[in-house]
Amino acid sequence: MVEGGRSKKTPKAKPASPGGRKAVAKRQVAKRQPTKRQSAKPKGSFGLRGETRGPAPTVGPRAQRTTALLMDTARDVFLAKGYFGLRIDDIADAAGVSRASFYTYFPSKRDLLLALGQQTFDATDQALDDIDALAEGWSRESAYELVRIYLRMLDDHGAFILVWSQATYGDEELAVAGVRARLATGRRLGRLLQRVRAHPASSEDDPARVGLAVLVMIDRYWSYWRVNGFPFSEEQVVETLGDIVAAIIEAD
Repeated sequence: MVEGGRSKKTPKAKPASPGGRKAVAKRQVAKRQPTKRQSAKPKGSFGLRGETRGPAPTVGPRAQRTTALLMDTARDVFLAKGYFGLRIDDIADAAGVSRASFYTYFPSKRDLLLALGQQTFDATDQALDDIDALAEGWSRESAYELVRIYLRMLDDHGAFILVWSQATYGDEELAVAGVRARLATGRRLGRLLQRVRAHPASSEDDPARVGLAVLVMIDRYWSYWRVNGFPFSEEQVVETLGDIVAAIIEAD
C-alpha cells in the first residue's frame, strides 16, 4: 500500500490463539447440529424429538408440572378419541388449562405425541431391563412375571403404542421411527427368549421375529382388556398370556 509517497506494509494478521480456534470450531459445529424441528436422533431414543416450549428460558417446577399434566391427560384423551379425532381443545379442557397454555409448552399435537413416544421408549427399555433379569434362574413362573412387567408398562404408556399406528397414516417420518423402535424392542426381547429356550434357535433366525410377535400379542390383548373392557381378571390375563410365552420357549 502507498501512503504519502511512501510504501507502507499491510500488517499481518495475528495467529488465532488456541482458545480462539476452539471457539470458532464450536460455532462451526453448532451450525451443523440439527435443530429440534430437524428431528435429531440421539443415541438410545425413540428416533424423533418433538419441539417443546416453556414460558421462560429455564424450565421451573411449575412448568414441569404443567408439561407432565398435559402429557398424562393426552394419554387418556388419545385413547378415547384417537389421534385424528382429538383436538388441542380436548386436551386443554381435560387438563383444565387454556388453549394458549397448551401452546406455551407444545407447538402442535404431533410434538406432544413425539414427547409421549420418547417416554414410552424409555419405559419399554426399563421394562426390558426388568425382564432381562428373569433370565437367570428362568422357570415357568418367569413367563408369567414377564407378562406382568410388560402389562404394568402398558397401563402407563399403552396409549402411545395404540395411537402411533393411527398417526403414521400420511406421516412417513413417524412411521419409520416407530418401526425402528419396535423392531429394536422386539429384537431385545427375542434375544432373551432365545437364551432361555429349551432348544436353541438357529443363529440365522432374527430374534425380532418371535420377540415382536410376543410384544404385539400382549399389546393387542391389553387393548381389548383395558380399553375395550373385555371381562377378564388380571390373573386370567396373566395366566393366558404367560402360558403362550411358556409354550413358545418350550417348543421344539
